[in-house]
Amino acid sequence: MSAKQKPSSQIRWSWLAASLVAGALITTPSLAHKTFLAPDRYVWAVGDTVEIALTSGLAFPDIESGPALDRIAFTSIMLDNQPVSDIEYEAGETFLNVSFQAQTPGLAVIAMSTLPRFGEIAPDDASAYLEEIEADAATHQAFEALPGTPVLNRSYIKHTKTFICVQTCETGQESSFTPIGQTLEFVAVAARTRTFQLLRDGDLVAGHRVMIYSHNGSHQEAISDEDGLVTIDSAIAGISLLSAIWITLPDQADGVYHSDQATLTVDLAIH
Repeated sequence: MSAKQKPSSQIRWSWLAASLVAGALITTPSLAHKTFLAPDRYVWAVGDTVEIALTSGLAFPDIESGPALDRIAFTSIMLDNQPVSDIEYEAGETFLNVSFQAQTPGLAVIAMSTLPRFGEIAPDDASAYLEEIEADAATHQAFEALPGTPVLNRSYIKHTKTFICVQTCETGQESSFTPIGQTLEFVAVAARTRTFQLLRDGDLVAGHRVMIYSHNGSHQEAISDEDGLVTIDSAIAGISLLSAIWITLPDQADGVYHSDQATLTVDLAIH
């Protein structure tokens, strides 16, 4: 089944009332899955129908499950610094296919965010979930100090991006350096290859953990510097994934633990 969405501007947020409905009880940590955009390829020709899979997998680059269209809050596609408005969606068993016509040459930035998902983590799985979302020791202790054996209330949003090229990567690069408004996102850094900046609400995020995964199974951990920058060393090559998680803690230990996860897929051979 195919659906078409035409954003009225470069950034279109569709926060739906349905997003406020609590999810079912979850007994295993869901953030173990990496949600990412997987282009069919990273260099396309003018006139091609560009196809990109929005998917999740326990290990990158495994394509295992994709969200339904009604889980998507936001889509932005910029090609050669111009917004693409004619976007097609088609649901599959393991991914949500996103496509558009490549009508001009240049760099394209594709970004998507999901609606928030709410639910509960069973008491026996709460500690593992907090570890998965990189909660610090104080957060663990605050939750564990609650009386009885309470469930852990959680919510999360997935934010993801990818960069591709249509015929050339030489034009349209400005949009890859510019935040597009996701709560947590990676942007490229002008004149610095293999270097990306982590931003939260448009502000740099210093001293934060970023995981970098290669398509061949290797990975490394990095910490963003004082300018929020992460440079991928030569041990990681080819198609790769950057991932970071930001936790917004509740005012009370029994409140909702919210996580934003940002990912970026790139082909380091061309970016």
